[in-house]
Amino acid sequence: MTEYTWGVYLRPDPVTCKAIADLTELCKRQFGIVSAAAFAPHATLVGAVPSNATADDFVCVLDPLLTVARQFPVYNAGIDFVGSTIVYDIDRLADGEKNLPLQKLAVDIAEAIAPITDYQPDDWTKPLDPETFHAHFSLASHDLRRRKDLRAEVDQFLRAIPMPYATEFMAEWVTLFRFHSADWNAEWWHDLTWEHIRSWQLQP
Repeated sequence: MTEYTWGVYLRPDPVTCKAIADLTELCKRQFGIVSAAAFAPHATLVGAVPSNATADDFVCVLDPLLTVARQFPVYNAGIDFVGSTIVYDIDRLADGEKNLPLQKLAVDIAEAIAPITDYQPDDWTKPLDPETFHAHFSLASHDLRRRKDLRAEVDQFLRAIPMPYATEFMAEWVTLFRFHSADWNAEWWHDLTWEHIRSWQLQP
């Protein structure tokens, strides 16, 4: 693995940012679940990207795309499971159709950064697969892969909290982050640190 991984994330609206921050902090304090709380509130467009490129390299390849990309509606269907992760599900629109502009933005970003990525066949990090892309805001994630006993309890706990969030909002901000862990092959979310590199405001 490279020293750093990178993520290009969709930032939620401010009300939903607060809801995610509050819920992930509650999971941390109540259950010792720390992985989702280790990140800024976000939906991953392209994440866990291994690369030895510089921040300037990433900005250089993303800038032509993100300075002209346009805003689009996002629908938050509420709390659900994606695999073993408890999330706010934003993968589909209110009519149940896939949010294609959201998926396309992720694919376009993956294509833009592809020349500066360093994926290795034996690593856990993988390039974006558009067929399995499922947009979401994580509320309780990596910890629950090994704590199956907590999944139903945490789900019930989160659903019982009267937490306001935006059912619909416009995708407006995309952010580039750089991440570091002492050992990417261990439970890296326990010592994860990150740096906000650059945000882009999408065109109205």
